[in-house]
Amino acid sequence: MKKILYVIIGLLVIYLVLCLAGPSVIKVQRSENINASADAIKSQLTDYNVFTSWSPWAEKDTAMKIIITGVAGNVGHKYAWEGNKEVGKGTMELTKISADTVAEKLDFNGKGVSDVYFIFKPDGATTNVTWAMDMNIGFMGRGMMLFFKGKMDKMLGGDFEKGLTKLKQMMEAAPAVKTYRGYEIKEVTWPERNYYGKKATLGFDKLSGFFAENFPKIFNDIVTRKVQHTGPPSGIFYTYDEQKKETECAAVISVPEGQELKGWEKFNVPATDVALQIAYYGGYTNMANAHGAMADYMKEKGLEHSVVIEEYLSDPMSEKDSTKWLTNIYYVLKGNGGIQIKVQ
Repeated sequence: MKKILYVIIGLLVIYLVLCLAGPSVIKVQRSENINASADAIKSQLTDYNVFTSWSPWAEKDTAMKIIITGVAGNVGHKYAWEGNKEVGKGTMELTKISADTVAEKLDFNGKGVSDVYFIFKPDGATTNVTWAMDMNIGFMGRGMMLFFKGKMDKMLGGDFEKGLTKLKQMMEAAPAVKTYRGYEIKEVTWPERNYYGKKATLGFDKLSGFFAENFPKIFNDIVTRKVQHTGPPSGIFYTYDEQKKETECAAVISVPEGQELKGWEKFNVPATDVALQIAYYGGYTNMANAHGAMADYMKEKGLEHSVVIEEYLSDPMSEKDSTKWLTNIYYVLKGNGGIQIKVQ
């Protein structure tokens, strides 16, 4: 009996040594050149509503249950699935969108969280897209991964190759997207949102100071009063007078329905069937061309807007390269609801 116990202990010690030597992260990645712009490809990768069009796993379970939440193209957009043994169950969520990267958090139903990302690099007339995943391996699983690392790379790498091939076919078969001043303008559905913040009329030169003063105060009150927030710091713009060089605007942060932030003005933006969106990368003082693109688009289509919303998704304090700052610019069209203001 003791011999059996010694054997078991010996095997356990050997396995623990293997765990110490085994990988804590397994990286799988594949690349493909696609004849489309990085922005056009990115618009597909950040919209989970079209994921099944190129997913390498969709055909493995055509009856798979899927729930999609959040706003496409925004951090927090989420895809949850539940299927057969081949596809399993889990969630993936957009965690970062920048000029050259889209990052996701992949959770296999509590069995492990992996970091997934797409990297875009111009390559002549095409875009090189790298699809990669860092699989985080728990300590007790590292010994086994010493022997299965190659198999995992072959299996998942094959799926990545298949997915990238389908994405390439989909993108290259699609008609060319017309751009305005170099920007792609998307028509999106706008969900109802409640904001809290401060409204003012001020000169263009005072705008950055107004936001810099109020965003930290609003966020501090949200944290102190334990109120949730459902989006990044945002600006709501009602007027923009080029002659007077002034704008009527509000510095705001969105909160869930049913919660309030007393002491700040409340701004309700009703749900709309159509709003226009530009994903703008660059410094905040150089947005004029993006707004000019919106003006060109609306003139061509005979549209008018009621309000403009800018979502500032990047933190200039942590990302020093302003070319990577992402701002989602939305134009809410007239006839799709107004803005309601209420002081709490």
